[in-house]
Amino acid sequence: MKSNILPIYFRELKSTFYSPVAYLVLFAFYLISGYFFASITTNYAQYSMMSASRGGGDMKLLEYLLAPFQGNVAVTFIFLLPLISMRAFSEEKKSGTIETLFTLPFSDLDILLGKYFACLTLLLAMLLPVCLFPAFIADKVALHWPAMLAGYLGLFLLGATFIAVGVFTSALTENQVVAAALGFGALLLLFVLSWMESSASGFWKDLLQNLAIMNHFQEMSKGTLALKDLAYFLLFSGFSLFATLRVLESKKWR
Repeated sequence: MKSNILPIYFRELKSTFYSPVAYLVLFAFYLISGYFFASITTNYAQYSMMSASRGGGDMKLLEYLLAPFQGNVAVTFIFLLPLISMRAFSEEKKSGTIETLFTLPFSDLDILLGKYFACLTLLLAMLLPVCLFPAFIADKVALHWPAMLAGYLGLFLLGATFIAVGVFTSALTENQVVAAALGFGALLLLFVLSWMESSASGFWKDLLQNLAIMNHFQEMSKGTLALKDLAYFLLFSGFSLFATLRVLESKKWR
């Protein structure tokens, strides 16, 4: 991180954790993800015992427990992450402090990255406790940590991409509610692209398959680390931040 980004980062981080929204998002995320993990673990144990009693093989932990859990967590991101990113620029615009911010000796990129990294810090605060959930069942089943960590890396990259999109929508308006609604709509569209590909064919099917964000995440949740999936998330995040930078520059000179 560049040193001239740090003042913006710490300013934004302080503002974030002074806001009750951050704590509400954290509480809601921990509660929902905890429920998902307990529910899926219970179902996994029941079906695993039924499979063993019928002479079936062991149910794969990654496929039947961890991947579904991480998939459910990914869905909660659609609803919660726009609440994190909505205030990035819209609050500054509404309060009128964005003009003052632009007069300080920081570039637009410094301001953007400082705010983005602050949002990523809150994302890490959401994910780190959730990464420890499998430890509760470590004494009962064999855990394959490298494959599990690939899934959690996928969750982080998915969240980072969602936040980048949310920061972009925040730069479009001074109303936080509108920014959150736009962010939610954009993320929902990205989510349903994987459904649309099933009704397409040929070129359009291949295009939708490559564009659908959940397709790339699901590969990582299965323990697969592929360069194309990593590149997808990094390029998508980079493009969203680039678009945000262009919005800031255009509004700055009006």
